[in-house]
Amino acid sequence: MGIVIRQSLKASIGSYIGVGIGIINQLYVSLHFLSTDQLAISRLLLENSLLFAAFAHLGAPFITDRFFGYFRDDKTQNNGFLGFLLAFPLIGISLFTAAYFLFEQPIQDYFAEKSAGLIPYHVLVVPLTIFWIYISVLEAYCRNNARIAIPTFIREVYLKLANVLVILLFGLGWYNFDWMLYLMVASYGLAVVILLVYIYQLGKLKLRFDVTRLKDGMFRQMIYFGLFVVMGGVGTQVVYFIDRTMLSGGEGLTNAAIFIIATYIAGIIEIPRKTITQISTPLVSNSLRQNDMAHVQELYHKSSLNQLLAGGLVFLLIWTNIDGIFSLLPKADIYRQGKHVVLLLASAKLFEMATGVNGEIINYSKYYRYATLLMIVMACLAIGANAYLIPRYGIDGAAFATTLTTLVFALSKVGLVWVFFRILPFTFSGVKALAVLVLVYGVSLILPEWNGSLWLVLLSIIGRSLVLAGLFAGLILWFRVSDDMNGLMGSVLGRVRGFRRR
Repeated sequence: MGIVIRQSLKASIGSYIGVGIGIINQLYVSLHFLSTDQLAISRLLLENSLLFAAFAHLGAPFITDRFFGYFRDDKTQNNGFLGFLLAFPLIGISLFTAAYFLFEQPIQDYFAEKSAGLIPYHVLVVPLTIFWIYISVLEAYCRNNARIAIPTFIREVYLKLANVLVILLFGLGWYNFDWMLYLMVASYGLAVVILLVYIYQLGKLKLRFDVTRLKDGMFRQMIYFGLFVVMGGVGTQVVYFIDRTMLSGGEGLTNAAIFIIATYIAGIIEIPRKTITQISTPLVSNSLRQNDMAHVQELYHKSSLNQLLAGGLVFLLIWTNIDGIFSLLPKADIYRQGKHVVLLLASAKLFEMATGVNGEIINYSKYYRYATLLMIVMACLAIGANAYLIPRYGIDGAAFATTLTTLVFALSKVGLVWVFFRILPFTFSGVKALAVLVLVYGVSLILPEWNGSLWLVLLSIIGRSLVLAGLFAGLILWFRVSDDMNGLMGSVLGRVRGFRRR
């Protein structure tokens, strides 16, 4: 088994373990031990740091992915390219830190009326941002050295476990909320140290950058590419995170906490998308490089259908059991107010999944600049929509704004792929998939739903989910909606028959 396959397998295992830890943390541990204000503060600090890190790193991770091949050399420890990666973001960190403290008073004024509890802790965004920058940079360096398992484990398992432990010890009374936040920040700093130690053990920690490798204007190309791509990265982070920040400033921390939990529940439907995208992305990139548009179209259609099927099933299981899910959460009466937020956001995410790998097609083609420009436009739309709708409709207004932005973004990417390549993601099989989803949802309306004790509700959710998932799978296979699924089932049945003959 090659190193890439081994690393990919290990990284996938780490990712799925992280998903399980994240669900336990977000939907039980955090809700049980933190008040709504405390939950909102801890999440806003983390998410705002992700937003700031997206531009403060000046595109260093993207520069690594694009230009590392020019410096790769095991004998010279990659010509000290790591030294450049650690030094270059210091420019962005300095500019960000100076700007943050320059505008400290306006930041405090924005949160003072509705979310004053955030003000004493807002400065923690600065170290968190710095740690996120170097986690991203070091992950990129490891990735380009064909080492993704340990960085994935650190991000997906260690950081989430550390978060759970910090909150648990706070809930047990070992320290106060201030120290909980300090330890949370420190856990991200420790992640940077662990990554550096790992790189040292790989024998690739040389920090003296060989500037003689920068020939034919390469440095200018690197800077231009990094700064251009980073604008798209900022737009992405704004689209994904600006809603809860603006909601906390306009409606308070409790409403922000409700929205954050609803967003997390809705986001569960995107878990299958990550696996499909990981498989499809290198195939799309190779086909575009070889100008094999027939294969690109095939991948486009298959990704659209398979993401619709996988996301549609998860959507059904969540929405048809939504009341039971909320009743299982600590402080259920509070967080249940986000029920319609889940419906809006999950519906928008499902539509985006059904449009296939259009973003990957654009990003890995010669038209990648249009993706960056589109993200800037979407960021402006997200800010404007939230600014208009939140004061009028509160939590639902933030959900409307994010739903609108997601739908426009998805349709815009479909439009760009059509304009540049004359292909669309939708097929007749997608229509059959939608018909199956509607039929299964109709069946869910007549299934009994049990209420009462915790175990009765849990049994109801499990029972209904098994019936609906079984019916969904059966109909998909019966109507031959997906050749991939029928082929997979045929392969499994063939192996079973072969095993019985032995």
